[in-house]
Amino acid sequence: MIDFEFKGICVHVTVEVTRSEFKDSGGHRLNRFDRNTRVKASFWDFVIFNDLYELAMVKSTLNYFMQAYWKRSNKAGSKIELATALFHDDYYNSQALNLIARQKNGIQSLEVSLTEDGRPTGEVYLGGQEVIMLDIAIGKAIGLLSPEIVYLEN
Repeated sequence: MIDFEFKGICVHVTVEVTRSEFKDSGGHRLNRFDRNTRVKASFWDFVIFNDLYELAMVKSTLNYFMQAYWKRSNKAGSKIELATALFHDDYYNSQALNLIARQKNGIQSLEVSLTEDGRPTGEVYLGGQEVIMLDIAIGKAIGLLSPEIVYLEN
């Protein structure tokens, strides 16, 4: 189990293992273990569940920010051009997770914010070390994703 929580951002990974016992054609008893991995990343009420595209989008944004952060660390006043958003729309509300590079007094930070139906509902500013921590957690979660198990009958 992976359990990461930081400033309203949570990454949880659990694995459910099921054991099946069966006999082969020779009458030998065999066991089969199936793993069902559940990866959930939540940014306040914005939940990403087992979605490789959305997890990869967040991770690539974090990587891009850090590459630009280190590239500009010795050039005071250089701005990082980064503004990414993920959207969830359903019948009840629309959500947007925004990842935006900000600079104040020469210090770069990553603004992670959530808007629901156009209203801001969560916001946090992450420094370089905090972005690396989140990147590690998301990367571990992506690494543990597993394909869906499908059994075919002969």
